[in-house]
Amino acid sequence: MKMNSSLLGFHLQRKVKNYNLREFISAKRARSIGQEEIEGESNLAITDEALHTNELKTKGYTEFEKPIPPGLIQDIIDHASELPLYDPYNRGIGDFAFKDIPEATNIASYKRNDVVVNQTVLRIANDPAILRIVKGFLGATPTISNVNMWWSVAGKSEAKNPQLFHRDVDDFKFCKLFIYLTNVGLNDGPHIYVKNSSATNKLTKIRRYSDQEVEDAFGKENVVTFCKPKGSFFIVDTYGLHKGKLPVDNNRLLIQLQYSLNPVGVEVYTPVPFENNYNRYINRLIVS
Repeated sequence: MKMNSSLLGFHLQRKVKNYNLREFISAKRARSIGQEEIEGESNLAITDEALHTNELKTKGYTEFEKPIPPGLIQDIIDHASELPLYDPYNRGIGDFAFKDIPEATNIASYKRNDVVVNQTVLRIANDPAILRIVKGFLGATPTISNVNMWWSVAGKSEAKNPQLFHRDVDDFKFCKLFIYLTNVGLNDGPHIYVKNSSATNKLTKIRRYSDQEVEDAFGKENVVTFCKPKGSFFIVDTYGLHKGKLPVDNNRLLIQLQYSLNPVGVEVYTPVPFENNYNRYINRLIVS
C-alpha cells in the first residue's frame, strides 16, 4: 500500500534527531506558511504575551497566573459527563463509560470529535492571546492539530506509556496547551517536564526513559512538577522530555490542545460541521 505524503512526512521528521536541523527545517516551513494578524483581547486574562512566548522558547514551557474561570471548566466537565471513553493503548476493548473503566486501563480518553463541539473548548483553543503566543513560538500562523481529553486513573500498580518519560515527535515544531480539569497535587498525576530539554541533542531516541536516565542527563533540579489547582493551564513544548505521573490518590482529568505547523501525519481528520466564527485556517482540521 502506498503511504500518503502526510504520513510519509510524519515518519521522516521523526528520523531527524539533531536539534539545529529540526529548527532549520521548521523555520523554513514557517516562512512558507506566513503569519496572519491575530486580533482581539484575551478571554483568559492573559497579559505579557511576549514573556510567555520567550519562556516557551527558552525553558520549553510557560505557566499562566490566573486559572480559567470555574464556570468554563465546569461546562467542559458537564459536556463530557455522558460521553464514551476508550483506551488509546488498547482500542480492541471498544468504548466504555467512566464507571466501567477496565482494570487494565491507565488512560481513558474521550474522542476528539466529541470534545471539539463544545463551545468552551473552541473558545479557549482560539483565545487571541494563546494564538499570538503560539504564533510567536512557531514563527507562523498555527494549526490546531489535535484536541485530547483524558482521565489518568488512580490506583494502578505501575506506570504505563505516557506515564514514563518520553518526547512527542509529532511535527518539526509544535506545542501543547494543558488545562487541569481536576485539582492536581503530587499524588494526583501531575504533569512533569524537564526544563531546557527541548533544545538539546540529549536522549533523542524515540523510546521511554527512566527517571534515573533523565536525572543523570539533565539534573534533578531541572525536573519540574506541575502541581496546580483545577482550572490551571500552561503551554509546553512537548518535544522536550515529559511524562504524566501515575496518580495514586485521585483520578486526574485534563484537556490538551495541540498547535503545530503541519497536520499530524498519523492522525485521520474528519472536521465536525459546527457553526463558528473562528479563523478557518487555524481550525480547518477539527471543525468546518
